[in-house]
Amino acid sequence: MISWPWLLWLLWLPHAVAAGHISIAENTLDPQTQYASGEQSNRALAAQTALTRCRQAAKPSAAGICELVMMDSQPITKASTMRAGDEPIPLYLWRFDSPSATVFVAGSMHVLKAALHPLPQQLMDAYRYSDKLVFEVDLDRYPPAQIQAQTLQRAKLENQTLRQTMPEQTYRQLVAAGITYGVPVGRMQTYKPMLVAQQLTMQAATALGYEVEYGVERYLNSLGRHDSDDVLELESLDLQLKLLFNQPLDTQIAVLQQSLDDLETLEQQISEMTQAFVRGDDQAMLASITAQVGDHPLAKAFNDQLLGQRNRGMAKTIADYLETPHRYLVVVGAGHLVGPQSVIAHLQRAGITGQRIYTDQSIHPDQH
Repeated sequence: MISWPWLLWLLWLPHAVAAGHISIAENTLDPQTQYASGEQSNRALAAQTALTRCRQAAKPSAAGICELVMMDSQPITKASTMRAGDEPIPLYLWRFDSPSATVFVAGSMHVLKAALHPLPQQLMDAYRYSDKLVFEVDLDRYPPAQIQAQTLQRAKLENQTLRQTMPEQTYRQLVAAGITYGVPVGRMQTYKPMLVAQQLTMQAATALGYEVEYGVERYLNSLGRHDSDDVLELESLDLQLKLLFNQPLDTQIAVLQQSLDDLETLEQQISEMTQAFVRGDDQAMLASITAQVGDHPLAKAFNDQLLGQRNRGMAKTIADYLETPHRYLVVVGAGHLVGPQSVIAHLQRAGITGQRIYTDQSIHPDQH
């Protein structure tokens, strides 16, 4: 599952039509009662239907949390098995202090299971303590129609169709996957392979019960504590669009092929990455990212742009924040915070040392 920039998670496209797919959800407080979707046209729709039925049944008490546990007879890893024990573990949360400023740097999963909430108390304390909230891109400042229009404009193909850009075998694999997950490949002929790869990845994650609204960025922004002037961006919408859609077509096809190849093992991949995130396991996180990128040189080079090259700019901006009189919470994808080229490593090489926060520690809000 490629660690995409945050901007495209809200892009919507119509579902394709397929044979029946069935998902099952259960309430964490009543696992004996299951809620089946009934046959649906694709896996993503089946997942959404099963979760909706479970949540409707829970009202008005709203006790427990609904979680998807089965997709087309394939078990889905439960949140309870991903959590660590009672021992202190490192969070994807660092604190950097200067004489005038405090900057918390937090890692995010862009989509999460509802059953993995609440988020760690230390992260929520950092959110409440900070007067500036910083995302890679603040999608809430852009109307959804604007995001979609700009994305589709950047993603437009010139003088050829989607089918003409790729080998016949890859296209056949894409059509089959599109039918399974609800991506209308036939109606996307005028768009670049990178857009189709992103939509396929998003729909496949949805089919496993991972939802945008429970991703760290979306959830924090939904709380509405910060005024719009106090929500900042590390990057711009246009920069992320260019990063994705200005790639050569052979790179885009390599990334799409990797996304297709990942579908067979996606449940294992996304659950392992999520478990690494929940347990603060940097080595497991890095190994998961490396495995998902695959061995194709073009896909590996694209991932270096997606993570490594952007990390330098992110670190520079964070360093600049330390020269101001403010308190910041900076939220980026967790993949930006692991490895020798991570944001944290770039800050350390610049002589900026922070403290990683553990589950048994306080953020010490009285320090400034």
